[in-house]
Amino acid sequence: MRKFTSEDDETRTASDALSVPLTAQALEKTQISKYHTKGGHGFAAEDANNLADTLRGKTAQVDGTSNESNGADRTVNGIRLQSKYFQSASGTVEAAFDPSSGYYRYEGQVLEVPRDQYEECLGFMRKRIAQGKVPGHENPADAEKIVQRGAVTYKQARNIARAGNVDSLLFDAKTQAVTCTYVCAISFVVGYAQSRWRGESTQDATTAALESAIKAGGTTFITGVVSAQLLRTRAAAIGVVQARSGVKAISGTRVGREAVTRIATGSLGKPVYGAAAVNHFSKLLRSNVVTGTIAVAVTSTPDFYRAAFDRSISWRQLTKNVTVNATGVATGTVGWMGGAAVGAAIGSAVPGMGTAAGGVAGGIVGALGCGVGGSAAATVVANRIVDDDSKRLLTILQDEIHTLAFEYMVTEDEVEHIASEVKRTATPKWLRRMFKETGKASDDGNLRKFVRTEFEPKIEAIIRKRPRITLPSVGQLEEEASSLYETMAADVKQDDAGQPDTADSVVRIQISRDSLAKLDELAEAGIVNSRSEAAAFLIGEGAAARSQLFERIAEKTEMIRKVKEELGSLVDEEPAETPRAPSGDKDSA
Repeated sequence: MRKFTSEDDETRTASDALSVPLTAQALEKTQISKYHTKGGHGFAAEDANNLADTLRGKTAQVDGTSNESNGADRTVNGIRLQSKYFQSASGTVEAAFDPSSGYYRYEGQVLEVPRDQYEECLGFMRKRIAQGKVPGHENPADAEKIVQRGAVTYKQARNIARAGNVDSLLFDAKTQAVTCTYVCAISFVVGYAQSRWRGESTQDATTAALESAIKAGGTTFITGVVSAQLLRTRAAAIGVVQARSGVKAISGTRVGREAVTRIATGSLGKPVYGAAAVNHFSKLLRSNVVTGTIAVAVTSTPDFYRAAFDRSISWRQLTKNVTVNATGVATGTVGWMGGAAVGAAIGSAVPGMGTAAGGVAGGIVGALGCGVGGSAAATVVANRIVDDDSKRLLTILQDEIHTLAFEYMVTEDEVEHIASEVKRTATPKWLRRMFKETGKASDDGNLRKFVRTEFEPKIEAIIRKRPRITLPSVGQLEEEASSLYETMAADVKQDDAGQPDTADSVVRIQISRDSLAKLDELAEAGIVNSRSEAAAFLIGEGAAARSQLFERIAEKTEMIRKVKEELGSLVDEEPAETPRAPSGDKDSA
Protein backbone atom coordinates (compact mmCIF):
# COMPACT_ATOMS: atom_id res chain seq x y z
CA MET A 1 0.00 0.00 0.00
CA ARG A 2 1.31 3.41 -0.92
CA LYS A 3 1.75 5.92 1.90
CA PHE A 4 -0.46 8.97 2.21
CA THR A 5 2.05 11.70 3.01
CA SER A 6 5.30 10.88 1.24
CA GLU A 7 6.50 9.66 -2.13
CA ASP A 8 9.15 7.59 -0.41
CA ASP A 9 8.85 7.42 3.38
CA GLU A 10 11.81 5.08 3.86
CA THR A 11 14.20 7.41 2.07
CA ARG A 12 12.88 10.42 3.96
CA THR A 13 13.21 8.61 7.30
CA ALA A 14 16.80 7.63 6.49
CA SER A 15 17.75 11.18 5.51
CA ASP A 16 16.05 12.71 8.57
CA ALA A 17 17.74 10.24 10.91
CA LEU A 18 21.09 11.07 9.36
CA SER A 19 20.75 14.85 8.91
CA VAL A 20 20.13 15.64 12.59
CA PRO A 21 23.33 14.13 14.06
CA LEU A 22 25.40 15.33 11.10
CA THR A 23 24.12 18.87 11.56
CA ALA A 24 24.68 18.80 15.32
CA GLN A 25 28.20 17.46 14.87
CA ALA A 26 29.04 20.14 12.31
CA LEU A 27 27.76 22.85 14.67
CA GLU A 28 29.77 21.54 17.61
CA LYS A 29 32.94 21.53 15.53
CA THR A 30 32.56 25.31 15.53
CA GLN A 31 32.75 27.48 18.65
CA ILE A 32 29.12 28.56 18.43
CA SER A 33 28.51 27.86 22.13
CA LYS A 34 30.91 30.75 22.94
CA TYR A 35 29.43 33.29 20.56
CA HIS A 36 27.11 34.74 23.22
CA THR A 37 29.98 35.42 25.67
CA LYS A 38 32.04 38.59 26.04
CA GLY A 39 34.57 38.52 23.24
CA GLY A 40 32.48 35.92 21.42
CA HIS A 41 33.01 37.76 18.16
CA GLY A 42 36.66 36.64 18.30
CA PHE A 43 35.57 32.99 18.26
CA ALA A 44 33.13 33.81 15.45
CA ALA A 45 35.99 35.40 13.49
CA GLU A 46 38.12 32.26 13.88
CA ASP A 47 35.28 30.07 12.58
CA ALA A 48 34.45 32.43 9.71
CA ASN A 49 38.07 32.69 8.57
CA ASN A 50 38.51 28.93 8.89
CA LEU A 51 35.41 28.31 6.76
CA ALA A 52 36.66 30.72 4.12
CA ASP A 53 40.02 28.94 3.91
CA THR A 54 38.31 25.55 3.71
CA LEU A 55 36.07 26.69 0.87
CA ARG A 56 39.18 27.92 -0.96
CA GLY A 57 40.55 24.39 -0.85
CA LYS A 58 43.08 24.95 1.90
CA THR A 59 43.75 22.52 4.75
CA ALA A 60 42.45 24.47 7.74
CA GLN A 61 41.50 23.64 11.30
CA VAL A 62 40.67 25.51 14.51
CA ASP A 63 43.16 24.80 17.31
CA GLY A 64 42.04 27.35 19.89
CA THR A 65 39.60 24.91 21.52
CA SER A 66 42.57 23.25 23.25
CA ASN A 67 43.03 26.41 25.41
CA GLU A 68 46.84 26.08 25.23
CA SER A 69 48.63 29.14 26.66
CA ASN A 70 49.75 31.38 23.78
CA GLY A 71 48.87 28.53 21.43
CA ALA A 72 47.74 29.02 17.87
CA ASP A 73 44.07 29.68 17.18
CA ARG A 74 44.19 28.14 13.73
CA THR A 75 46.47 26.20 11.38
CA VAL A 76 46.21 26.72 7.62
CA ASN A 77 48.39 24.68 5.25
CA GLY A 78 50.83 24.16 8.12
CA ILE A 79 51.03 27.87 9.06
CA ARG A 80 50.04 28.66 12.64
CA LEU A 81 47.77 31.69 13.03
CA GLN A 82 46.78 33.86 15.97
CA SER A 83 43.47 35.67 15.41
CA LYS A 84 42.87 39.04 17.05
CA TYR A 85 39.71 41.07 16.46
CA PHE A 86 39.37 44.32 18.38
CA GLN A 87 37.39 47.46 17.68
CA SER A 88 40.46 49.45 16.56
CA ALA A 89 43.59 48.48 14.65
CA SER A 90 45.80 49.68 17.52
CA GLY A 91 43.86 47.52 19.97
CA THR A 92 44.13 44.51 17.66
CA VAL A 93 47.93 44.78 17.36
CA GLU A 94 48.43 45.68 21.01
CA ALA A 95 46.60 42.51 22.09
CA ALA A 96 49.38 40.47 20.45
CA PHE A 97 52.09 41.93 22.75
CA ASP A 98 52.80 41.08 26.37
CA PRO A 99 51.48 43.92 28.55
CA SER A 100 54.42 43.72 30.99
CA SER A 101 57.41 43.18 28.70
CA GLY A 102 55.96 44.71 25.54
CA TYR A 103 57.28 41.87 23.37
CA TYR A 104 55.34 39.90 20.70
CA ARG A 105 53.76 36.97 22.52
CA TYR A 106 53.22 34.59 19.62
CA GLU A 107 56.66 33.78 18.24
CA GLY A 108 56.42 31.61 15.13
CA GLN A 109 52.77 32.54 14.57
CA VAL A 110 51.18 34.88 12.00
CA LEU A 111 48.80 37.52 13.35
CA GLU A 112 45.38 37.38 11.64
CA VAL A 113 43.55 40.71 11.79
CA PRO A 114 40.16 42.09 10.63
CA ARG A 115 39.92 42.58 6.91
CA ASP A 116 39.12 46.30 7.24
CA GLN A 117 42.02 46.96 9.69
CA TYR A 118 44.78 45.25 7.71
CA GLU A 119 46.61 48.35 6.38
CA GLU A 120 46.56 50.11 9.76
CA CYS A 121 47.72 46.95 11.52
CA LEU A 122 50.69 46.74 9.14
CA GLY A 123 51.70 50.26 10.17
CA PHE A 124 51.51 49.51 13.88
CA MET A 125 53.46 46.26 13.41
CA ARG A 126 56.23 48.10 11.53
CA LYS A 127 56.61 50.47 14.46
CA ARG A 128 56.83 47.56 16.91
CA ILE A 129 59.52 45.89 14.79
CA ALA A 130 61.47 49.13 14.60
CA GLN A 131 61.28 49.33 18.40
CA GLY A 132 62.77 45.82 18.62
CA LYS A 133 59.64 44.35 20.20
CA VAL A 134 59.30 41.46 17.71
CA PRO A 135 62.00 38.80 18.35
CA GLY A 136 63.68 37.55 15.16
CA HIS A 137 62.68 40.56 13.06
CA GLU A 138 64.60 43.83 12.62
CA ASN A 139 63.33 45.02 9.23
CA PRO A 140 59.97 46.85 9.49
CA ALA A 141 59.09 45.44 6.04
CA ASP A 142 58.78 42.04 7.72
CA ALA A 143 55.43 43.24 9.04
CA GLU A 144 53.82 41.82 5.91
CA LYS A 145 55.19 38.40 6.84
CA ILE A 146 53.75 38.60 10.34
CA VAL A 147 50.34 40.21 9.70
CA GLN A 148 47.66 38.45 7.59
CA ARG A 149 44.39 39.89 6.34
CA GLY A 150 41.34 38.01 7.67
CA ALA A 151 38.37 37.00 5.52
CA VAL A 152 35.84 39.05 7.52
CA THR A 153 35.76 42.54 8.99
CA TYR A 154 35.40 43.39 12.66
CA LYS A 155 31.74 44.33 12.16
CA GLN A 156 31.02 41.11 10.27
CA ALA A 157 32.61 39.09 13.07
CA ARG A 158 30.37 40.80 15.64
CA ASN A 159 27.30 40.15 13.47
CA ILE A 160 28.21 36.50 12.96
CA ALA A 161 28.28 36.05 16.73
CA ARG A 162 24.69 37.29 16.97
CA ALA A 163 21.44 35.79 15.70
CA GLY A 164 19.05 37.40 13.27
CA ASN A 165 21.20 39.35 10.82
CA VAL A 166 22.40 38.90 7.26
CA ASP A 167 26.04 38.13 8.14
CA SER A 168 25.18 35.35 10.60
CA LEU A 169 22.63 33.85 8.20
CA LEU A 170 25.14 33.85 5.33
CA PHE A 171 27.77 32.23 7.55
CA ASP A 172 25.31 29.55 8.67
CA ALA A 173 24.21 28.97 5.08
CA LYS A 174 27.80 28.37 3.98
CA THR A 175 28.45 26.07 6.94
CA GLN A 176 25.33 23.98 6.36
CA ALA A 177 25.95 23.78 2.61
CA VAL A 178 28.89 21.51 3.40
CA THR A 179 26.73 19.27 5.60
CA CYS A 180 24.03 19.15 2.93
CA THR A 181 26.40 17.60 0.42
CA TYR A 182 26.91 14.57 2.69
CA VAL A 183 23.18 14.14 3.31
CA CYS A 184 22.32 14.58 -0.38
CA ALA A 185 24.89 11.98 -1.45
CA ILE A 186 23.76 9.38 1.09
CA SER A 187 20.09 10.06 0.42
CA PHE A 188 20.66 9.61 -3.32
CA VAL A 189 22.36 6.24 -2.80
CA VAL A 190 19.62 4.99 -0.45
CA GLY A 191 16.81 6.22 -2.70
CA TYR A 192 18.35 4.80 -5.87
CA ALA A 193 18.93 1.40 -4.29
CA GLN A 194 15.36 1.21 -2.98
CA SER A 195 13.91 2.14 -6.38
CA ARG A 196 15.99 -0.46 -8.19
CA TRP A 197 15.04 -3.14 -5.66
CA ARG A 198 11.39 -2.33 -6.37
CA GLY A 199 12.04 -3.12 -10.03
CA GLU A 200 12.07 0.42 -11.41
CA SER A 201 14.17 1.28 -14.45
CA THR A 202 17.53 3.01 -14.14
CA GLN A 203 16.09 6.28 -15.45
CA ASP A 204 13.09 6.25 -13.09
CA ALA A 205 15.27 5.25 -10.15
CA THR A 206 17.73 8.06 -10.90
CA THR A 207 14.94 10.64 -11.15
CA ALA A 208 13.33 9.50 -7.89
CA ALA A 209 16.69 9.42 -6.10
CA LEU A 210 17.55 12.94 -7.25
CA GLU A 211 14.20 14.24 -6.03
CA SER A 212 14.65 12.62 -2.60
CA ALA A 213 18.23 13.90 -2.38
CA ILE A 214 17.13 17.47 -3.12
CA LYS A 215 14.37 17.24 -0.53
CA ALA A 216 16.76 15.80 2.07
CA GLY A 217 19.32 18.49 1.34
CA GLY A 218 16.72 21.23 1.65
CA THR A 219 15.46 19.88 4.97
CA THR A 220 19.01 19.61 6.31
CA PHE A 221 19.86 23.11 5.16
CA ILE A 222 16.84 24.74 6.81
CA THR A 223 17.26 22.68 9.98
CA GLY A 224 20.94 23.58 10.26
CA VAL A 225 20.47 27.32 9.71
CA VAL A 226 17.57 27.62 12.17
CA SER A 227 19.38 25.50 14.78
CA ALA A 228 22.54 27.58 14.45
CA GLN A 229 20.58 30.78 15.00
CA LEU A 230 18.97 29.36 18.16
CA LEU A 231 22.28 28.07 19.54
CA ARG A 232 23.60 31.66 19.63
CA THR A 233 21.09 32.57 22.34
CA ARG A 234 21.62 32.47 26.11
CA ALA A 235 18.81 29.95 26.40
CA ALA A 236 21.00 27.49 24.50
CA ALA A 237 23.82 28.15 26.98
CA ILE A 238 21.47 27.29 29.83
CA GLY A 239 20.68 24.08 28.02
CA VAL A 240 24.38 23.16 28.01
CA VAL A 241 24.56 23.70 31.79
CA GLN A 242 21.57 21.42 32.32
CA ALA A 243 22.94 18.81 29.96
CA ARG A 244 26.37 18.95 31.61
CA SER A 245 24.83 18.15 35.01
CA GLY A 246 23.26 15.03 33.61
CA VAL A 247 26.38 13.97 31.74
CA LYS A 248 28.50 14.41 34.87
CA ALA A 249 26.15 12.11 36.73
CA ILE A 250 26.47 9.52 33.98
CA SER A 251 30.26 9.89 33.97
CA GLY A 252 30.32 9.02 37.65
CA THR A 253 30.21 5.34 36.72
CA ARG A 254 32.94 3.47 34.89
CA VAL A 255 30.65 2.36 32.07
CA GLY A 256 29.17 5.84 31.71
CA ARG A 257 32.58 7.50 31.67
CA GLU A 258 33.80 5.11 28.99
CA ALA A 259 30.69 5.72 26.89
CA VAL A 260 31.00 9.52 27.14
CA THR A 261 34.70 9.35 26.24
CA ARG A 262 34.08 7.15 23.20
CA ILE A 263 31.18 9.25 21.91
CA ALA A 264 33.15 12.48 22.29
CA THR A 265 36.15 10.90 20.57
CA GLY A 266 34.02 9.65 17.70
CA SER A 267 32.38 13.05 17.28
CA LEU A 268 35.62 15.07 17.32
CA GLY A 269 37.63 12.50 15.38
CA LYS A 270 40.46 12.62 17.91
CA PRO A 271 41.03 11.28 21.45
CA VAL A 272 39.54 13.40 24.22
CA TYR A 273 39.20 12.56 27.92
CA GLY A 274 37.94 13.77 31.28
CA ALA A 275 36.32 17.19 31.56
CA ALA A 276 36.90 17.94 27.88
CA ALA A 277 34.94 14.81 26.90
CA VAL A 278 32.13 15.69 29.32
CA ASN A 279 31.96 19.26 28.02
CA HIS A 280 31.88 18.24 24.35
CA PHE A 281 29.31 15.51 24.92
CA SER A 282 27.10 17.94 26.86
CA LYS A 283 27.17 20.45 24.01
CA LEU A 284 26.64 17.67 21.47
CA LEU A 285 23.63 16.41 23.39
CA ARG A 286 22.21 19.93 23.62
CA SER A 287 22.76 20.52 19.91
CA ASN A 288 21.11 17.22 18.98
CA VAL A 289 18.04 18.07 21.06
CA VAL A 290 17.75 21.51 19.44
CA THR A 291 18.48 20.21 15.93
CA GLY A 292 16.14 17.24 16.34
CA THR A 293 13.29 19.47 17.48
CA ILE A 294 13.82 21.83 14.55
CA ALA A 295 14.04 18.89 12.13
CA VAL A 296 10.73 17.43 13.31
CA ALA A 297 9.13 20.88 13.05
CA VAL A 298 10.49 21.41 9.53
CA THR A 299 9.46 17.99 8.23
CA SER A 300 6.02 18.27 9.86
CA THR A 301 5.24 21.76 8.56
CA PRO A 302 3.80 20.52 5.21
CA ASP A 303 1.54 18.07 7.03
CA PHE A 304 0.46 20.77 9.49
CA TYR A 305 -0.51 23.00 6.59
CA ARG A 306 -2.47 20.16 4.98
CA ALA A 307 -4.38 19.48 8.19
CA ALA A 308 -4.94 23.08 9.36
CA PHE A 309 -5.45 24.99 6.12
CA ASP A 310 -5.69 22.72 3.09
CA ARG A 311 -7.86 20.16 4.92
CA SER A 312 -6.35 17.40 2.84
CA ILE A 313 -5.37 15.14 5.79
CA SER A 314 -6.91 14.56 9.20
CA TRP A 315 -5.52 15.77 12.53
CA ARG A 316 -5.12 12.14 13.56
CA GLN A 317 -2.93 11.58 10.52
CA LEU A 318 -0.85 14.65 11.41
CA THR A 319 -0.32 13.41 14.97
CA LYS A 320 0.67 9.99 13.69
CA ASN A 321 3.15 11.41 11.18
CA VAL A 322 4.78 13.70 13.75
CA THR A 323 5.14 10.83 16.20
CA VAL A 324 6.76 8.55 13.62
CA ASN A 325 9.09 11.34 12.43
CA ALA A 326 10.14 12.24 15.96
CA THR A 327 10.84 8.60 16.79
CA GLY A 328 12.96 8.19 13.68
CA VAL A 329 14.96 11.33 14.48
CA ALA A 330 15.50 10.36 18.13
CA THR A 331 16.54 6.78 17.39
CA GLY A 332 18.76 7.98 14.55
CA THR A 333 20.55 10.35 16.92
CA VAL A 334 21.07 7.60 19.49
CA GLY A 335 22.27 5.31 16.71
CA TRP A 336 24.73 7.94 15.51
CA MET A 337 26.24 8.37 18.96
CA GLY A 338 26.53 4.64 19.58
CA GLY A 339 27.83 3.95 16.08
CA ALA A 340 30.36 6.78 16.28
CA ALA A 341 31.70 5.44 19.59
CA VAL A 342 32.05 1.91 18.26
CA GLY A 343 33.43 3.09 14.91
CA ALA A 344 36.02 5.32 16.58
CA ALA A 345 37.21 2.41 18.72
CA ILE A 346 37.49 0.14 15.68
CA GLY A 347 39.12 2.86 13.57
CA SER A 348 41.81 3.50 16.16
CA ALA A 349 42.70 -0.21 16.16
CA VAL A 350 42.65 -0.72 12.37
CA PRO A 351 45.84 0.45 10.61
CA GLY A 352 45.21 3.12 7.98
CA MET A 353 41.63 3.80 9.06
CA GLY A 354 41.94 6.19 11.98
CA THR A 355 39.63 7.41 14.72
CA ALA A 356 37.95 10.11 12.62
CA ALA A 357 37.07 7.85 9.67
CA GLY A 358 35.90 5.08 11.99
CA GLY A 359 33.70 7.49 13.93
CA VAL A 360 32.06 8.89 10.80
CA ALA A 361 31.47 5.45 9.25
CA GLY A 362 30.11 4.03 12.50
CA GLY A 363 27.88 7.06 13.00
CA ILE A 364 26.36 6.79 9.53
CA VAL A 365 25.65 3.06 9.90
CA GLY A 366 24.21 3.54 13.39
CA ALA A 367 22.02 6.48 12.39
CA LEU A 368 20.60 4.74 9.31
CA GLY A 369 20.02 1.43 11.08
CA CYS A 370 18.48 2.80 14.26
CA GLY A 371 16.65 5.65 12.55
CA VAL A 372 14.90 3.49 9.95
CA GLY A 373 14.32 0.68 12.46
CA GLY A 374 12.89 3.03 15.09
CA SER A 375 10.62 4.70 12.57
CA ALA A 376 9.39 1.34 11.29
CA ALA A 377 8.65 0.16 14.83
CA ALA A 378 6.80 3.40 15.61
CA THR A 379 4.76 2.96 12.42
CA VAL A 380 3.75 -0.58 13.40
CA VAL A 381 2.61 0.58 16.84
CA ALA A 382 0.84 3.64 15.44
CA ASN A 383 -0.99 1.53 12.84
CA ARG A 384 -2.54 -0.51 15.63
CA ILE A 385 -3.92 2.66 17.19
CA VAL A 386 -4.71 4.88 14.20
CA ASP A 387 -5.25 3.84 10.59
CA ASP A 388 -3.75 5.96 7.85
CA ASP A 389 -6.25 8.09 5.97
CA SER A 390 -4.99 6.34 2.86
CA LYS A 391 -6.12 2.92 4.07
CA ARG A 392 -9.80 3.84 3.90
CA LEU A 393 -9.39 5.80 0.68
CA LEU A 394 -7.52 3.01 -1.10
CA THR A 395 -10.09 0.41 -0.01
CA ILE A 396 -12.90 2.45 -1.55
CA LEU A 397 -10.78 3.10 -4.64
CA GLN A 398 -10.21 -0.62 -5.12
CA ASP A 399 -13.90 -1.50 -4.64
CA GLU A 400 -15.09 1.13 -7.09
CA ILE A 401 -12.55 0.10 -9.72
CA HIS A 402 -13.83 -3.49 -9.42
CA THR A 403 -17.39 -2.24 -9.91
CA LEU A 404 -16.43 -0.29 -13.02
CA ALA A 405 -14.54 -3.28 -14.42
CA PHE A 406 -17.65 -5.44 -13.98
CA GLU A 407 -19.93 -2.86 -15.56
CA TYR A 408 -17.73 -2.48 -18.62
CA MET A 409 -17.00 -6.25 -18.87
CA VAL A 410 -13.27 -5.64 -19.24
CA THR A 411 -10.94 -8.35 -20.52
CA GLU A 412 -7.78 -9.61 -18.88
CA ASP A 413 -5.57 -7.40 -21.05
CA GLU A 414 -7.74 -4.39 -20.30
CA VAL A 415 -7.46 -5.09 -16.57
CA GLU A 416 -3.68 -4.70 -16.86
CA HIS A 417 -4.10 -1.31 -18.56
CA ILE A 418 -6.54 -0.18 -15.86
CA ALA A 419 -4.12 -1.30 -13.14
CA SER A 420 -1.40 0.81 -14.75
CA GLU A 421 -3.71 3.83 -14.79
CA VAL A 422 -4.53 3.35 -11.11
CA LYS A 423 -0.86 3.06 -10.18
CA ARG A 424 0.00 6.17 -12.18
CA THR A 425 -2.92 8.23 -10.83
CA ALA A 426 -3.27 7.22 -7.16
CA THR A 427 -0.23 9.11 -5.84
CA PRO A 428 -0.10 10.56 -2.31
CA LYS A 429 -0.90 13.98 -3.77
CA TRP A 430 -3.97 12.57 -5.56
CA LEU A 431 -5.15 10.83 -2.38
CA ARG A 432 -4.88 14.08 -0.46
CA ARG A 433 -7.02 15.76 -3.14
CA MET A 434 -9.52 12.92 -2.85
CA PHE A 435 -9.66 13.48 0.94
CA LYS A 436 -10.07 17.23 0.53
CA GLU A 437 -12.71 17.24 -2.21
CA THR A 438 -14.97 14.62 -0.59
CA GLY A 439 -15.49 16.31 2.76
CA LYS A 440 -12.76 14.68 4.87
CA ALA A 441 -13.60 11.21 3.56
CA SER A 442 -16.64 10.95 5.85
CA ASP A 443 -19.10 9.87 3.14
CA ASP A 444 -18.57 6.68 1.14
CA GLY A 445 -20.93 7.91 -1.54
CA ASN A 446 -18.88 11.03 -2.22
CA LEU A 447 -15.68 9.03 -2.27
CA ARG A 448 -17.05 6.54 -4.78
CA LYS A 449 -18.40 9.34 -6.93
CA PHE A 450 -14.95 10.97 -6.90
CA VAL A 451 -13.29 7.71 -7.98
CA ARG A 452 -15.87 7.11 -10.71
CA THR A 453 -15.48 10.66 -12.03
CA GLU A 454 -11.72 10.22 -12.19
CA PHE A 455 -11.46 6.72 -13.65
CA GLU A 456 -14.59 6.13 -15.76
CA PRO A 457 -13.26 8.30 -18.64
CA LYS A 458 -9.95 6.43 -18.47
CA ILE A 459 -11.72 3.05 -18.67
CA GLU A 460 -13.88 4.25 -21.55
CA ALA A 461 -10.75 5.33 -23.39
CA ILE A 462 -9.33 1.83 -22.91
CA ILE A 463 -12.41 -0.04 -24.17
CA ARG A 464 -12.67 2.24 -27.22
CA LYS A 465 -9.55 0.48 -28.45
CA ARG A 466 -11.47 -2.82 -28.77
CA PRO A 467 -11.70 -4.15 -32.38
CA ARG A 468 -15.06 -3.74 -34.15
CA ILE A 469 -17.10 -6.96 -34.44
CA THR A 470 -19.78 -8.17 -36.91
CA LEU A 471 -22.55 -10.50 -35.78
CA PRO A 472 -23.01 -13.80 -37.71
CA SER A 473 -25.80 -14.05 -40.27
CA VAL A 474 -29.05 -15.89 -39.58
CA GLY A 475 -27.95 -18.80 -41.80
CA GLN A 476 -24.64 -19.13 -39.93
CA LEU A 477 -26.45 -19.09 -36.64
CA GLU A 478 -28.87 -21.82 -37.81
CA GLU A 479 -26.04 -24.04 -39.04
CA GLU A 480 -23.96 -23.60 -35.89
CA ALA A 481 -27.00 -24.13 -33.67
CA SER A 482 -27.98 -27.27 -35.53
CA SER A 483 -24.45 -28.63 -35.41
CA LEU A 484 -24.16 -27.84 -31.73
CA TYR A 485 -27.49 -29.53 -31.03
CA GLU A 486 -26.49 -32.71 -32.88
CA THR A 487 -23.10 -32.81 -31.16
CA MET A 488 -24.72 -32.43 -27.75
CA ALA A 489 -27.34 -35.05 -28.61
CA ALA A 490 -24.64 -37.46 -29.72
CA ASP A 491 -22.68 -36.85 -26.54
CA VAL A 492 -25.76 -37.47 -24.42
CA LYS A 493 -26.57 -40.68 -26.31
CA GLN A 494 -22.94 -41.82 -26.01
CA ASP A 495 -23.05 -41.23 -22.28
CA ASP A 496 -26.27 -43.26 -22.02
CA ALA A 497 -25.03 -46.21 -24.09
CA GLY A 498 -21.45 -46.13 -22.87
CA GLN A 499 -20.11 -45.90 -26.45
CA PRO A 500 -20.65 -43.90 -29.69
CA ASP A 501 -23.85 -44.78 -31.48
CA THR A 502 -22.71 -44.29 -35.05
CA ALA A 503 -18.99 -43.80 -35.34
CA ASP A 504 -15.72 -43.86 -33.53
CA SER A 505 -14.90 -40.26 -34.43
CA VAL A 506 -16.78 -37.00 -34.90
CA VAL A 507 -15.90 -34.76 -37.87
CA ARG A 508 -17.47 -31.36 -38.52
CA ILE A 509 -18.24 -30.66 -42.19
CA GLN A 510 -20.00 -27.94 -44.13
CA ILE A 511 -22.65 -29.07 -46.65
CA SER A 512 -25.06 -27.34 -48.98
CA ARG A 513 -28.72 -26.78 -48.22
CA ASP A 514 -29.72 -29.49 -50.76
CA SER A 515 -27.48 -32.06 -49.09
CA LEU A 516 -28.83 -31.04 -45.69
CA ALA A 517 -32.34 -31.63 -46.99
CA LYS A 518 -31.36 -35.18 -48.12
CA LEU A 519 -30.06 -35.90 -44.63
CA ASP A 520 -33.33 -34.71 -43.15
CA GLU A 521 -35.28 -36.99 -45.53
CA LEU A 522 -33.30 -40.05 -44.33
CA ALA A 523 -34.02 -39.11 -40.73
CA GLU A 524 -37.73 -38.51 -41.38
CA ALA A 525 -38.03 -41.85 -43.22
CA GLY A 526 -36.78 -43.61 -40.12
CA ILE A 527 -33.69 -45.03 -41.82
CA VAL A 528 -31.45 -43.12 -39.35
CA ASN A 529 -32.12 -41.28 -36.13
CA SER A 530 -30.31 -38.00 -36.82
CA ARG A 531 -28.51 -35.91 -39.37
CA SER A 532 -25.17 -37.16 -38.03
CA GLU A 533 -26.19 -40.79 -38.59
CA ALA A 534 -27.51 -39.84 -42.02
CA ALA A 535 -24.21 -38.24 -43.00
CA ALA A 536 -22.23 -41.25 -41.72
CA PHE A 537 -24.58 -43.62 -43.58
CA LEU A 538 -24.25 -41.81 -46.91
CA ILE A 539 -20.46 -41.55 -46.60
CA GLY A 540 -20.22 -45.28 -45.88
CA GLU A 541 -22.53 -46.16 -48.78
CA GLY A 542 -20.61 -43.90 -51.15
CA ALA A 543 -17.28 -45.42 -50.17
CA ALA A 544 -18.67 -48.96 -50.70
CA ALA A 545 -20.14 -48.06 -54.10
CA ARG A 546 -16.84 -46.66 -55.34
CA SER A 547 -14.62 -49.32 -53.79
CA GLN A 548 -12.68 -49.88 -57.05
CA LEU A 549 -11.91 -46.16 -57.21
CA PHE A 550 -10.62 -46.16 -53.65
CA GLU A 551 -8.47 -49.24 -54.42
CA ARG A 552 -6.82 -47.44 -57.34
CA ILE A 553 -6.36 -44.35 -55.18
CA ALA A 554 -4.69 -46.53 -52.55
CA GLU A 555 -2.28 -47.99 -55.14
CA LYS A 556 -1.31 -44.54 -56.39
CA THR A 557 -0.89 -43.27 -52.84
CA GLU A 558 1.48 -46.15 -52.08
CA MET A 559 3.52 -45.35 -55.20
CA ILE A 560 3.75 -41.68 -54.17
CA ARG A 561 4.91 -42.72 -50.71
CA LYS A 562 7.69 -44.90 -52.15
CA VAL A 563 8.86 -42.14 -54.51
CA LYS A 564 9.05 -39.73 -51.54
CA GLU A 565 11.14 -42.25 -49.62
CA GLU A 566 13.56 -42.66 -52.55
CA LEU A 567 13.91 -38.89 -52.90
CA GLY A 568 14.62 -38.64 -49.20
CA SER A 569 17.36 -41.27 -49.50
CA LEU A 570 19.02 -39.36 -52.33
CA VAL A 571 19.09 -36.19 -50.25
CA ASP A 572 20.63 -38.01 -47.28
CA GLU A 573 23.48 -39.53 -49.40
CA GLU A 574 26.96 -37.88 -49.34
CA PRO A 575 27.39 -35.70 -52.49
CA ALA A 576 29.86 -37.09 -55.02
CA GLU A 577 32.99 -35.02 -55.63
CA THR A 578 32.60 -32.85 -58.72
CA PRO A 579 35.13 -33.93 -61.42
CA ARG A 580 37.65 -31.29 -62.41
CA ALA A 581 38.65 -30.45 -65.98
CA PRO A 582 42.13 -31.81 -66.87
CA SER A 583 44.86 -29.21 -66.87
CA GLY A 584 46.88 -28.55 -69.97
CA ASP A 585 47.22 -26.28 -72.98
CA LYS A 586 44.10 -25.06 -74.62
CA ASP A 587 43.30 -26.17 -78.16
CA SER A 588 44.65 -23.73 -80.70
CA ALA A 589 42.67 -22.73 -83.72
